[in-house]
Amino acid sequence: MKHVATSLLIGSCLAVAACSSSTTTPDGGVEGGADAGASVDLRVDSFNIGLAGSFVPNEAARRPAVFAALAAAETDVLCIQEAWVKSDKDAIIAAAKVNFPYEVHFATDLDTPLTENKDANGATPTAYTTPPCVADQAEALSVGLDCLKDKCSTVPGSLDGMATSTECAKKECAGSAVKLLLAADKRCYGCFASSLPTSTFNEMKSECTTNVRGGLGYKGQNGILMLSRYPLSKPEQLVLPGTWIRRTAAKATAAVPVSAGATADVDLYCTHLSPYFSDTFYYPYTGQFGAGDDNGWIAEQALQAKQLVAWVSAASGTKRAIIMGDFNATPEDKAHGIGDPGDGGTLLPAYGAKTLAMLSGYQEAINASYVPTCTFCVANHNTDGEQNSWIDHIYLAGFPAASTVSASRTFDTDVVDGMRRAADGQHNVAGKVPLSDHYGVRATVRVSQ
Repeated sequence: MKHVATSLLIGSCLAVAACSSSTTTPDGGVEGGADAGASVDLRVDSFNIGLAGSFVPNEAARRPAVFAALAAAETDVLCIQEAWVKSDKDAIIAAAKVNFPYEVHFATDLDTPLTENKDANGATPTAYTTPPCVADQAEALSVGLDCLKDKCSTVPGSLDGMATSTECAKKECAGSAVKLLLAADKRCYGCFASSLPTSTFNEMKSECTTNVRGGLGYKGQNGILMLSRYPLSKPEQLVLPGTWIRRTAAKATAAVPVSAGATADVDLYCTHLSPYFSDTFYYPYTGQFGAGDDNGWIAEQALQAKQLVAWVSAASGTKRAIIMGDFNATPEDKAHGIGDPGDGGTLLPAYGAKTLAMLSGYQEAINASYVPTCTFCVANHNTDGEQNSWIDHIYLAGFPAASTVSASRTFDTDVVDGMRRAADGQHNVAGKVPLSDHYGVRATVRVSQ
C-alpha cells in the first residue's frame, strides 16, 4: 500500500521542531543509553473539539475556551479532531507551544488524492466529469439557497451570509431542498449539506455548480492535529475514502524519555472516521465508496477502518503503536447506559459493529477498574440529545497486556457561557455548556525501554 500521497503538503513538517528525527530527551539523554528496562507512564488524549461551523452549537463562545484548555491539558500527547480550518490549527499550535512544542498536521484540499482509491467492493470508483449540481438540480440548489438567505443567514437577505445553524436550515428550508433530497442522484444535495457549516451561500453555489471536485466540506481540509511534549519524527498521512468530509489519519513516532539516558519509540496515530447516520432521508449516502450495503455510511466507515488497520500493520509491524481518535463506532453496553436514549425509552442499537470488529485486534486502552461511559452524550448541551454513545477510543498495538495504568473521560464539564437546551427540551436558554459536543478520553500507558 502506498502510505503517503506524494502531492500532500506537510503543514507542520516545514518546522524543524515538529518533524525532527532527534531522539534527544529533554534533559540531554540520548536513545539507547543507560537504565535499559526502565519505564515511564505516558499520558495520551483524544478529543474531538467540534469546531465545525454551524454543525455544532456555540462555536464562537467555545473556540477560545477550547484553545486554552488544550494548551493547559495535563497530558503528554493530544490527538485532536475537528480543527477543520487552518486558522484554528494555527491558533491551537501557538497557544499550546510552551507545553506541547512538537506537532504534526497535514494540509489537504479538494485536489488531494486518496492513498488508496477503492470502494467497499475493492473497485476503483469512476471519476466525476461534471460538478455536483447541473441543470435542474442547479436550479433547485438556488431555491434552497434563497430560502436560507432569507430565513437562516448571518447576513439576512444576502448570499454573502452563512447558515446560522443546521437546526434553522432543517426547520425553515427543508421543504425548499426537497427536490434535491428526492432526486435519484443526490450528489448535489451532498454538496449542499456538506458546505453548509462554513461556506457562504455564494461560495456554496459556486463550488457546487462549477467545481467537478466540489462536495467536500471545509474546502477539503482535514481536521486532524497531533500535539506532543516529546519529539516527533517520521510523519506520514493516510488519506481515506470519504463522503462529504475529508477523512485522514496522521502518524508520527514519539521519542518518549524513560530515564535520564534512554528514550523509547512509540508510533502515534490520530484519525476521525465517517459517521453513521440512521436518518438517511436528511443524511443520505451520496458517495462512491459504500458499495454493497443498505446504508452506505456503514460500509464507508468499515472501509476506512480496514485501510487504517492495514496501514498501521504495514507502518508499525510489531512495534508499539497507539491508535486514537473519533471512530464514530460505539459498542452496546446496557449495564452502563451505552446506547441509552436518555429518556427512559428503548435502548438504541450499537453502530459501527463492522468497524469495531476490525479494531478488535487492538487492546482498548482501559484498565480493569474503568467504568465504560459515553463520550457523545445526551446530557451534553452541544449535542442533539439523541443517544449515549462511546465513539471516541484509544487503542494499543504491540504493548504487553495490562499496559494501561488508568483511563478517564476528560473535558466533560460545563465551562462555557452559551445556549443550552431548556428543561422541556423544546427551546434554548442561556447557560453553561461543555467545550465540545464530544467529551475527551485519556489513557495512561506504561512504556518500557
